[in-house]
Amino acid sequence: MFWRDDKLPEQPFQVPDDVFDLVFRLSGKSIDIDHAHALAEALRELLGEDTCSRIGVHGIGLASSGNGWNRPEEIDAELPLSQRARLVIRVPRELGDEVARISNRRLRLGRQQVEVGDSAIRPLSSLGTLYARAISCDREQPEDDFLQQVAAELQAMGIAVSRMLCGRPGEIRTGRGSLFTRALLVADLKPGESVRLQQRGVGADRLLGCGLFVPHKEIDAVYEAQEQD
Repeated sequence: MFWRDDKLPEQPFQVPDDVFDLVFRLSGKSIDIDHAHALAEALRELLGEDTCSRIGVHGIGLASSGNGWNRPEEIDAELPLSQRARLVIRVPRELGDEVARISNRRLRLGRQQVEVGDSAIRPLSSLGTLYARAISCDREQPEDDFLQQVAAELQAMGIAVSRMLCGRPGEIRTGRGSLFTRALLVADLKPGESVRLQQRGVGADRLLGCGLFVPHKEIDAVYEAQEQD
């Protein structure tokens, strides 16, 4: 018998470091849930328009706001900042040092202000299920049409999407009016597709936290949760 196995063992997927998240410690008393516009304006003052056009701002994580699917609905709600509060900014590697220099600076966010502490690098994930808290879109567009539009955008990125699920709609108040958004889960992604989607995002308004994806629980668990509502 002749037997030759030329198949090489698969190498584990290595997440590239050309885009990553900078996670900043924060201190302060409280913050508005709808803080995206004020935060974007504060960052523009510190970093300038050119830099801000190339970064994405996840916003300030608030422990009481849940994982995004159960955020408080009152747009004027205010929540205290806990010691675990973090500001997360997605940056290309060449801007990492520049953005990190907002450490030890103060951000004035409307009625409140926060102190920015040290930062740490958090690599992107290769997990197959990703979640975007907000994607800016047309308020009048039906949900099915929105999903078809996103599927076409992912296809253009070389991502063969098979399962997506819309979350709750939302609004972000800006200086030019209210921005309508939809939350979105995308599942069954290959590692390279997952990283590509996190690097590029979907839609516009990255500085307001739109179109940015993070790893999330499996989509089946979300279906089950919705069925129990």
